[in-house]
Amino acid sequence: MRTSTATGLIDELNRLANAQFEMPEFQRLLTIPLTAPRAGCYLTHMTHYVRNRRDCWGYVMGAAPLDVKRLIWAHEQEELMWDPRANTDHDALAVGEAGLVGLTREQVDYAELLPGAVAAFYAWIHLTKDRPWLEAFAAQSMLERRNDDAVIAGGGKSYRWAVKMERELGIALERNLNATVHMEADVEHASMLEQVAERYATDEAGRAAILRGAHETYRIDRAFIGAIADAMERLP
Repeated sequence: MRTSTATGLIDELNRLANAQFEMPEFQRLLTIPLTAPRAGCYLTHMTHYVRNRRDCWGYVMGAAPLDVKRLIWAHEQEELMWDPRANTDHDALAVGEAGLVGLTREQVDYAELLPGAVAAFYAWIHLTKDRPWLEAFAAQSMLERRNDDAVIAGGGKSYRWAVKMERELGIALERNLNATVHMEADVEHASMLEQVAERYATDEAGRAAILRGAHETYRIDRAFIGAIADAMERLP
């Protein structure tokens, strides 16, 4: 149960996470009619996004206090090494989802990424490497919070995308292991933010740092999604 000092902050973060889905970039992504090439474009970039998350969490963990390092490392063991929900790591899950639309690991690994996506990856690295640790932690955590079905009205990003693939490409939700694992995992992962807020956002400076991280990461997130949506619209 979260403390009274964190309650208002978490409520505001939840509002921001829900509002992300009302932004034009997210609206375009989730309303573009899907084809296999369009889905492949999105899933290729999301695999590289997953890899960028590993870099960014490493920077946050390096700068964070010891108790927060422990939280992050428990999280990253599932992502990097083995998630018991899937009996594999999350990079393999992402590549497997791309395989549902016919892409091979080699095609994903060696794809020419969109300039806007590459710029977003570098922006996230800057945010997590060069900003104070609490701000950087919030920037990372908020990307998982907008994937949390317990927070997002109508379901988080993984759920919405998986339902879209099922509806428009005929790929049954139960076949999409990456999406179903993240629908469960990101509920747990997003809860780290509440734990850290209770311990470290106990004054105005701490709360302001978390809000700065949230706002900045969501600006980058919109740019990333917008670049992919633009590219998808150009594909047959």
